[in-house]
Amino acid sequence: MLNSLTRAWRLYREEYARAALANRLGPHIARDIGLDSAISHRIAPPLRGH
Repeated sequence: MLNSLTRAWRLYREEYARAALANRLGPHIARDIGLDSAISHRIAPPLRGH
């Protein structure tokens, strides 16, 4: 169960990172480099101030 949870968390973080990058680049550039599937409004933008 721990392996499954770890794997799910890792996949979530990878998806979150791709979505954050795609949202920063904008829809046109993200589509040009193949990240258009990563643009999602259901994923919250990253917190600022890191």
